[in-house]
Amino acid sequence: MSHSTLRRSALTGALLSILFAPAMAQAQSNEAPADQASAGAEDSSRANKPTEIDKVTVTGSRIKRAEIEGPAPVFTITAAQIEKEGFNTVYDALTTLTEAMGTVESDIAWGQHTVNASPLNLRNMGPGRSLLLINGRRVVDYPLPYQGKSNFANFNNIPTAIVERIEVLASGASAIYGSDAVAGVINVILKKEFQGDQVKIRGGTSTRGGRDSMDLSWAGGRSGDNWNVTYALQWFHREALPASERQFMDSEFDAPATSLNPQDRKVGVLPSVGIRMFNAGTGQRMMPPAGACDQYGSEFFLQNRRTYNRNSNTISNTGWQCGQNTAYQHWTLRNGSDDRSGYVYGNYDFANGMQGWVTAGVWSSRGTNMTFMPAWSSGGTYHDVGLNADLDLVKRFTPQEIGGAKGGYTRSDELSWDLSAGLRGQFGDRFDWDFSIGRAEYTVDEKFPTVLLAEADRYFLGANRDRIDQNRLWNPISPQDYASITTRGKNRAESWLTSANFIVSGDLFEGWAGPIGFAAQLEAAKQGYSLAPDPNTIGDNRKYDQTANLDLGSGTRNHYAAGVEFKIPLLESLTASLAGRYDKYDAVSGDAASTYNAGLEWRPFSNLLVRGTYATSFRAPDMHFVYATPSTSVADQTDYLNCLRAGQQGNCTWDAGFKVEDANIARQGTPNLNYETGNSWTAGFVWDIADGLSVSTDYWRIELEDEIDDVGANDVLLDEAYCLTGKTPTGEPRVSAPSADRCKLQIGRVTRAADPDGAGPLLGQVTDIRTGPVNRAARNVEGVDASLKYRFTTERWGDFSLGLNYTNLLKLETRTDASEEMQDKRNDEPRSKFRGSVNWQREKWNATVYADRVGSVPSVRFNGCLPFSDGYVPNSDNCVDNDSASPTFGQATKKYYGRVGPAITWNLSAGYQITEKAKVNFYVSNIFDEVNEDKDPYKKDFAFIADRIFSPVGREIAVEYVLDFN
Repeated sequence: MSHSTLRRSALTGALLSILFAPAMAQAQSNEAPADQASAGAEDSSRANKPTEIDKVTVTGSRIKRAEIEGPAPVFTITAAQIEKEGFNTVYDALTTLTEAMGTVESDIAWGQHTVNASPLNLRNMGPGRSLLLINGRRVVDYPLPYQGKSNFANFNNIPTAIVERIEVLASGASAIYGSDAVAGVINVILKKEFQGDQVKIRGGTSTRGGRDSMDLSWAGGRSGDNWNVTYALQWFHREALPASERQFMDSEFDAPATSLNPQDRKVGVLPSVGIRMFNAGTGQRMMPPAGACDQYGSEFFLQNRRTYNRNSNTISNTGWQCGQNTAYQHWTLRNGSDDRSGYVYGNYDFANGMQGWVTAGVWSSRGTNMTFMPAWSSGGTYHDVGLNADLDLVKRFTPQEIGGAKGGYTRSDELSWDLSAGLRGQFGDRFDWDFSIGRAEYTVDEKFPTVLLAEADRYFLGANRDRIDQNRLWNPISPQDYASITTRGKNRAESWLTSANFIVSGDLFEGWAGPIGFAAQLEAAKQGYSLAPDPNTIGDNRKYDQTANLDLGSGTRNHYAAGVEFKIPLLESLTASLAGRYDKYDAVSGDAASTYNAGLEWRPFSNLLVRGTYATSFRAPDMHFVYATPSTSVADQTDYLNCLRAGQQGNCTWDAGFKVEDANIARQGTPNLNYETGNSWTAGFVWDIADGLSVSTDYWRIELEDEIDDVGANDVLLDEAYCLTGKTPTGEPRVSAPSADRCKLQIGRVTRAADPDGAGPLLGQVTDIRTGPVNRAARNVEGVDASLKYRFTTERWGDFSLGLNYTNLLKLETRTDASEEMQDKRNDEPRSKFRGSVNWQREKWNATVYADRVGSVPSVRFNGCLPFSDGYVPNSDNCVDNDSASPTFGQATKKYYGRVGPAITWNLSAGYQITEKAKVNFYVSNIFDEVNEDKDPYKKDFAFIADRIFSPVGREIAVEYVLDFN
């Protein structure tokens, strides 16, 4: 980045003479008149004079500084850039960050726990390991845990109308900001001291259909001699996008031909069930009445359910049913949202030099999503006295029966608010201080359609649940009847945060090479959460047809921290940064976490910065990892301990008598987990080649130990056996033995019945196993970032600016247990990412072309075997068909290492200043309508496309009107 005090060095001049020789020659052939040259010289002279620059706080340090670039790379996105590059929301813009290479659950994912939230995954370290700040203050966690396990920040509830800029530090920063800043910090700076008023209205849609959107905002500010108020209101509405709007992915029949198995190729793809009446005694589906399936229009069709046996080359007819034409047509490819937000910030300057400030924000949203339409089933086989048969019934409802497809949507009503206030001032003329307090709360009420088990059974099977009413089964029911057998369940989740913060910063004294910068911080906070799934979805006597999609759990904890930071000029061209911090959380083993970082800035020339950092970081255990309440299931397991005690090492199988029947398995939180701990390094340079032209390159590496992950029932039994015998079931040694603390934990998680013999080596039968999180995993990532910025002005064509950013993931290693070696996972993720934009401004016109490229992802068949010509896939490691009854027995295919992608998106925006106060903007996102219709060749399951990197939305267009007034 160019600084006003920088002068072009001899090195720069030499390189420029080579790089731009043709342009310089052209310039010489068109020399300016003498008077213009003289004026230009005067301008140049003025430009070369050092200019005083106000010191500012840049993300990554509490010490104010004049230089924007520091020892660690910080990338900035401005509100104007978000608008020009064509993004609807802050989250849409943040997902294009090259630092955000890690994939997250998409809207399409079935069974996800956080359908209305938008997590971000910096550096492939996971959504919870990057810290979201608003105006430098920590935000409250999203109430629902990601994947049912861990906490994270929701980037979906940041309205664009209140954003001034976003600063992104993508390396460890716990010594400055505390927990979670393992992969970096995203600091959203909101508007302050805004003058006048601005109203924006924007409407858009997708050219393929659906996804209509409307955005209305009002931002403004007023000020007086010693006060200022900034405010904003915004309403944003975006329709859910059902798969029916994308006909290339709304049905099982849309699977790529190369993904079909022998069954599909021989007798056709077997569609999902619409209505089925299965006779368990005969193994046949019973024929629907004539015309029954046709009553449902395009939803169902009469389908002959045939199966194919490849080994015997025979086809079996299992009867008829109403199959679904387009099983996924109502599935939302992108969730809908209806968001309302308000924000106000005010400050007041007191006569004694202090300034008081207060800020309040509120965000209300209704998110909508859907997978399959609601359905009723008999819950397995029951005996029908009327037909004297054991039947298994399924009926999936259609939009005409439930009063419209939206009646099947899940609605997530969310409310979050944040209130904070503070005082800032100075101690003498040397130190600035800032004291703040705040309270934030976040509530999610999820309302989902569900069938009432007892009422639906009575409706279809009679009062005694023993006689099917075929008229009700096969014919459409009325919306009124549907309403009588269904309801809406309600899950509730809450989180809250109360915090206080005191920061002091300034220059301690004049050192041998300049002033010693200093900052210190004290922080105290109390956080809590509560998960309350609908009680009618829990237990064997539940009243709804679905089990809880949300764990029980609640708890609170306190947090205290103190930190200090120094900036020390060592030479005129060399500056060191040091920081240390102490954090203590309740209910964590090891009492406290101490972290530190160190950085160097070397400026051998006025326009070249060479920099590097080393930092330690940590993450406190997620509250849900600690406070989750037991939720129980039943499953068969293997008793490894009794196997080893019986001397049967190498034969620990169910057939050998070591099967545990129907063990009760309860997942619950684990108190006193260790902190996750990390280290990170960065090294790179920033070179201001010329006025307006700069490049930077940075290497980075992050390591994480003691990563917390769930340990399953099988792992608990393996640990129990090893801790008590020192042996493994296979005889192979463990790479890393469990610690004494882990052995104590795992042995205590197994409950056994009393040994009936009362003697001998064997213990009693396992009855209960408690599972939950432990510190057992690890991950390492490293890569390179590069950026280029270039801006120039032409007299005839206007002003131009160019920005390019590129990240290459060099390494990604993980392990799920300390007993394992690190595994190379780089090929599992996109390995590179690029974003770039070119902006043009001339008089009343402006335009921006934006592009991003996300590297390819592995096919679902990656590292698997290619199919034989009929679609059969051998499952052996060497791709040899080992089934002696198979027609291809002994034959082999090859390993497949195909990838899908890359995904390339182009956006275009253009604006025209109609009057001094009115402007119109036009946006086209995804200009070339890229949706990956060619799909993953071996992805047979919905959504067929590589939805980790491709969006099914396609091209979107929008028009915006902007009005400024006082």
